[in-house]
Amino acid sequence: MRFLHTIPSADPALGGPIEAMNRLGAALERRGHVTEIVSTDAPAAPWLAESALKIHALGPAKGASLGTGIRRYSYAPNLRPWLREHGGEYDAVIVHGLWQYLSFASWSALHGGGVPYVVYPHGMLDPWFKRRYPAKHLKKWLYWPWADYRLLRDAKCVIFTSDEERVLARESFWLYRAEEAVVRYGTADPQPVDPGARKRFLETYPMLNGKEVILYLSRITRKKGCDLVIRAFGEAFVTNPE
Repeated sequence: MRFLHTIPSADPALGGPIEAMNRLGAALERRGHVTEIVSTDAPAAPWLAESALKIHALGPAKGASLGTGIRRYSYAPNLRPWLREHGGEYDAVIVHGLWQYLSFASWSALHGGGVPYVVYPHGMLDPWFKRRYPAKHLKKWLYWPWADYRLLRDAKCVIFTSDEERVLARESFWLYRAEEAVVRYGTADPQPVDPGARKRFLETYPMLNGKEVILYLSRITRKKGCDLVIRAFGEAFVTNPE
């Protein structure tokens, strides 16, 4: 089978979604399937040559930029015509993210056609954003009925990575219709550990010698809940110091 992922940028520095695509693509390739990516990166973007997957870079995107990373909203005039011309060459299309021209163009080019598409919201329907940024949510309401609501409504399915994410997504907008599915995020097996890495780490941070160390892999932001983890460990320490 042939799969196409659509995403604003394939820059690996943006983390999560593009890393998942690379891992999934490698796993599918071992089973004889083909995975390609279409993005609105500039064709000369340095990370394109480093990707193991074929990337169709249709940028650079033009117009207003309302954010960074997968939340960047910019107009890419070549995207919709390309999807209309080449979408039929794939067995399925996977659309990543909301609130961007790429998701609207994907819906516009693919809905009602013969190629099914699915959508990964990547947490962008969490009602936390509605409570935290009410003014932004109002602007999203102006966009929602004409773009991303239709994207989800016409998708073969909308994929969430946990049941909690799926249930919470229904609370962001009363106008909501989607065929929901929960698919866990996977990744590759860990790489072999360098036997000298621990020694070098403790030489660099000697204050951690003899202590339990917890590795936190995420952005330092309120949304990720790092503060909750710190408080929880502080409370647990009172009754269980070891």
